[in-house]
Amino acid sequence: MVYDGWTRTLHIISFKEREQAMSATPKTASELAEEYRQVAQDTVDSTRAYAQNAVNAAGERVRDLRRDAEPTMEQIAARVQQAVQRGLESASKTSARAQRRFEEAADVTGRYIADQPVRSVLLAAAAGAALTALIVLATRRSDED
Repeated sequence: MVYDGWTRTLHIISFKEREQAMSATPKTASELAEEYRQVAQDTVDSTRAYAQNAVNAAGERVRDLRRDAEPTMEQIAARVQQAVQRGLESASKTSARAQRRFEEAADVTGRYIADQPVRSVLLAAAAGAALTALIVLATRRSDED
């Protein structure tokens, strides 16, 4: 057996072929050149085949990775969509709850005003006066600066 490390191919030469090669008559320069040309061509062909196999293997690996990644991407997209849906549902529930509380507060305020109209007017006037005082204080401080 002869191992050609350059092209990584294994050439098996039988004992008879070795014997024939050694006992053969001397070859002419053109016969030797032709023999070496053929060996060189075989080397180029085997190198091309090796390179093509490597490219094919790499391409197959890329296809496998894509095939493996597609379900993962679909799962991620589905999870994101579910999270968005849950967020929208939560926002909708929160909005409905806030609206109910606002309506309840408006009802309670309306009943209080109906039950105690004089006290309600006095509270509103006191709240307005307090708010006016805060605004006046704030504008005086900004004028002093």
